[in-house]
Amino acid sequence: MRDRPGFNLFLISWLILFVELACIRWFPSHVLFLTFFTNIVLLAGFVGMSVGCLAARSPTRHIDGTPGWLLAAVVMGALVELFRSRVLRYVAVGDQSNPDEVFFGAEDTHQHAVRFRIPVEVIVGLFFVLIAAVHVGPGQEMGRAFGRISSRSRAYSLNLLGSLAGIGTFAACSYLELPPVAWFAAVSLGVAHFLRGPGTLARYACLALVIFTTIPTSGLFAVNGRHTTWSPYYRVDYRPTARLIETNLISHQRMEASITPPMAPYALPYLFQRDLKRADGSPAWPAFRRVLIIGAGSGNDVVRALQWVPTEARIDAVEIDPAIRAIGAGHHPDRPYDSDRVTVHLTDGRNFLRSAEAGTYDLVIFALVDSLVLHSGYSNLRLESYLFTQESFGDVSRALKPGGVCVVYNYFRQGWLVARLRDQLRAAFAGVDPVTLAAPTPYELDKPTLREIRLDTNEPTGFTAFFAGRQEAIQPLRDAFVQHEAYWYPWAAPVNSDCEARFGIEPPTALPLAPEPLRQKDGSPIATTWLELAPAEVEESDATLPPATDDWPFLYVRTPTIPSLTLRGVVMVALLSMLVWARFGYREEAVTSRDSDWGLVVRCLFLGAGFMLVETKAVVQMALLFGGTWMVNTVVFAAVLTMSLLGNLYAGRVKPQRLEPYYAGLFATLVIGIVVPMDALLGLDRLTQLVLAGALVFAPIAFAGVIFAVSFGRSQRPERVFGANVLGALVGGLSENASVALGFQYLLIVAAGFYLASALRGNRALLTVAAEKNV
Repeated sequence: MRDRPGFNLFLISWLILFVELACIRWFPSHVLFLTFFTNIVLLAGFVGMSVGCLAARSPTRHIDGTPGWLLAAVVMGALVELFRSRVLRYVAVGDQSNPDEVFFGAEDTHQHAVRFRIPVEVIVGLFFVLIAAVHVGPGQEMGRAFGRISSRSRAYSLNLLGSLAGIGTFAACSYLELPPVAWFAAVSLGVAHFLRGPGTLARYACLALVIFTTIPTSGLFAVNGRHTTWSPYYRVDYRPTARLIETNLISHQRMEASITPPMAPYALPYLFQRDLKRADGSPAWPAFRRVLIIGAGSGNDVVRALQWVPTEARIDAVEIDPAIRAIGAGHHPDRPYDSDRVTVHLTDGRNFLRSAEAGTYDLVIFALVDSLVLHSGYSNLRLESYLFTQESFGDVSRALKPGGVCVVYNYFRQGWLVARLRDQLRAAFAGVDPVTLAAPTPYELDKPTLREIRLDTNEPTGFTAFFAGRQEAIQPLRDAFVQHEAYWYPWAAPVNSDCEARFGIEPPTALPLAPEPLRQKDGSPIATTWLELAPAEVEESDATLPPATDDWPFLYVRTPTIPSLTLRGVVMVALLSMLVWARFGYREEAVTSRDSDWGLVVRCLFLGAGFMLVETKAVVQMALLFGGTWMVNTVVFAAVLTMSLLGNLYAGRVKPQRLEPYYAGLFATLVIGIVVPMDALLGLDRLTQLVLAGALVFAPIAFAGVIFAVSFGRSQRPERVFGANVLGALVGGLSENASVALGFQYLLIVAAGFYLASALRGNRALLTVAAEKNV
């Protein structure tokens, strides 16, 4: 079986895709800093795979070193997690006091005063090199397998089929929520198939140690009182004693019983509904009979809704992560998901909002929505990015009843972030300013309530809540604060139905009931249990703080420019890529302009760069239309490979004589994609959306697939052409950062530039394919 070229090419293609996806999931869940650099694990895989392909004829078998590199990378990741608290003391993640991009979790790196800090790029660069080295051996085996198959079309088809199998296999692991020990067991078996010769037993031992190292965080047993599960999005750690949920090492949610002091004002919307009165004494807000909670998580917001809404009310709880919802269903002390008044929707919140009927809800809550992770390994998009766009708040306005209220709250950390959200809510509700409340955490009640938020305000632990809606809903709340100056909220005590919270100059005289008072971090009890809430004036923004939109969904980036940390990351990747080439590259086989394949290599490098950008845009646009769930991502990746496979089969059967028509089709479809924004399809029915979106997204891929298949078929050394194509994907991955400045719509302009270069810089003779050559 080892000597069957077709099987080996299929298997190594499966292995590369699978190990790449496994690394994208595993390393950021153990090394927090990797999440701050977009695509870093993916790009490392591209570098290793490309160098391996280009070194296909090197006498050194790099696959024999893969077990050692994989073990070194996994052990290093485990050590960084094990000593995380110490590592955080000495790592510098930019200037988080006034950043141009907000990273949740980065504030932990500035809690300790130390003399020397290691730039975060050093740690990220170490893992970049290790992960790239892991991919060199499989890349070399793939390059060698290409050379053993005479039919280029058959070889490329086997490569694409193997990649499709890799996506399908990992998708099955995600669906079954299999832990990393299963992923790396599969990887180890795949690598072991290609090992041979002296030292094989030692390499098998390294693979066994890789599997052993991943066991502690695989959830097979509790470690230090922590139970780990792996959802399709996160590594989810649950600590039962504290009822704390962590995702990718960052504190995410604490399940709070109705009898314990809440860590956020979950009950505040319902208290306002109770206490806001008109002049005749009637409620200013109608009873909340239809409630939508986006980001329901483990159920804290659902608990408060069940406490306060009428018994006949219905609650839609939307949560994207099945593992977090399952923890809430099984372990929340109030069991909110057991109620027949609650309907759970495991889907993307924006997609649910868009499908909601107009005028459905009395209350829409964005419940501490911050995913902390990227939507995929291909772009700057985060899971919640499309929830916080101008168009999304427009969907909220449409879904609300005329007197309905939208509540958005979180620890937003930066004043400019608060101002951006204020501006977007104002625009969504016909120019009506939301009421903005800002407060310290329960552990910092000695701090005054913020009455003014400037763009450069930095409150890393401060809490902000927006109450937005049409004029008839928000004006009574604004008037109440004018009349009474403050609302007294029992933040350090349980908030029960008989809570005495109220509008007033002075707090209530009765202390709210608390089974045990909260304590400061030093152990001293919190003296007060009433928190004074009052509206904060938010500084007006200017043109340098644009709204987040569906085309530019970068809520956490201050201005449409590439952040400084990202720019440093691009330079780091370029330098380290050269280092990997210096270590593994086969210089005697380096392609030069004198080689017959030179034009093909140049062409395919630019084709790879353009393809990466088109694929990235496909992922983010399909997430906008059909939801940012892992299943949508998987289908899109599979569809991209399928279109490439169909292009290859077409080229093998038709054997195009000229490439100009396909370049013309490629540029035409790119222009259409640039001119027609994807949100133009939002109002159409699902079938029409699917057909038109598929045509817009996948047509360029089909034409590019034919061009690459023809070029690949003409190559004398297919491993070099394919390696150049993968190297081009690295260039495209780095260029994807331009989306932060241009938006995703105009990212196709950059792709068109790469495709134009592929047409102009390739060997002109290749525009006409000799009829006697098999493609």
